[in-house]
Amino acid sequence: MLNSLVRKNLAIGLVITAVMTTLTVFMADDGSKIAEFKMSLMVGFLVTGAVTGGTWLVQRKRSAP
Repeated sequence: MLNSLVRKNLAIGLVITAVMTTLTVFMADDGSKIAEFKMSLMVGFLVTGAVTGGTWLVQRKRSAP
């Protein structure tokens, strides 16, 4: 199972992604809500994946003999 710090970063990242996506879609007033939704999800998942993956790699290197 994933370490607690990795799970915590993943959970926080997914919550931030959901909030950011929701706010961006509601603020899009020029009719491009689908494009804004896709862009927000891509950016949120990329950042969440990078932070979670980085944390996992650091935790893995620390626990290696």
